[in-house]
Amino acid sequence: MYHESPKAGLFRRLAAIVYDVLILAALWMLAMGLALLLVTILDKLGLVSLAAYQDQADFIQKHAIWFQLYSLLVFLWFYLYFWVKAGQTLGMRAWRILLIQPDGSPITLKQALLRLVVSLLGLGNFWLWIRWGKGLALQDQISNTIVVKLTKDESKELNLHRKAG
Repeated sequence: MYHESPKAGLFRRLAAIVYDVLILAALWMLAMGLALLLVTILDKLGLVSLAAYQDQADFIQKHAIWFQLYSLLVFLWFYLYFWVKAGQTLGMRAWRILLIQPDGSPITLKQALLRLVVSLLGLGNFWLWIRWGKGLALQDQISNTIVVKLTKDESKELNLHRKAG
């Protein structure tokens, strides 16, 4: 049904990315709070010592590589979860776009992972200008997925169906 909808354009995709970046910023702050809490608990249990550090934040800063990897996993989880589970991140839902396979079925975890790798942090969307009129970004072509624009009614129906199911 949705695979017959028009493909989403560059503006709509970039607007969804901006929306998602705001959500990711909040998610990242939550992840940082959890990391600080974990360091505090580990210190209280005597599993790490903060004696050589000013505070928990200094500990995290001195071991930044681990927090950066943790942050990357949080960001990857965000996209993978929403793309595979619903075909939409929260930004995509707000801008009424849906990620699916060309036959209309939901994307697989493998497609989502491939899409993340080749999207080049969203820069793959500018491929839409290079291949004008095709409606496929670089990550769409390589992962065999499409991003379609939904009407208000389609979006409402999709979200009501997913909520009930």
